[in-house]
Amino acid sequence: MKNSFRLLAAALAVAMTMPVMAAQTVNNNFTVSVQLASLCMAKNSGATTLNFGTYTAFQGTAQTPAAPVTLTFDCTRGLAPVSVAFDTTNGTAAGVGVLAGLQYALTASSATTVAGIAASTSTIGTADAVSYSVSGTMPADQAGTCGTATCSASHTRTLIVTY
Repeated sequence: MKNSFRLLAAALAVAMTMPVMAAQTVNNNFTVSVQLASLCMAKNSGATTLNFGTYTAFQGTAQTPAAPVTLTFDCTRGLAPVSVAFDTTNGTAAGVGVLAGLQYALTASSATTVAGIAASTSTIGTADAVSYSVSGTMPADQAGTCGTATCSASHTRTLIVTY
């Protein structure tokens, strides 16, 4: 028993002279990934009625709207739309249509892009705002179609953005 006590005392003495071990760290790497599906979303902005005003039958000059319509799309940052066209429900993809027997032709400007803000570790990012100015013209010398002194007509057109 004395020998056991001496061995225990010796082991304790050795343990007290050893340095104390500090906490240790170990690393383990992993991958973070995502697959982003880019998108553009229509956003109403400004006046959305392209108003040709009053056209007098057989007038000698073309009629243009008082102001164009600005159509804006929120798009994934860096995504550049490649083309625009108009719907074919109320006209042609090139923008030609007829209201009250009067032919008109629509035009869309080139895209104007206002860059969004990049995401960071402290804030989310914002979309690029891609805008198109849509205007048009009604050619001169048209008769129109109206059974009374005045008529008005309207229909919905759609700007289609391909990206």
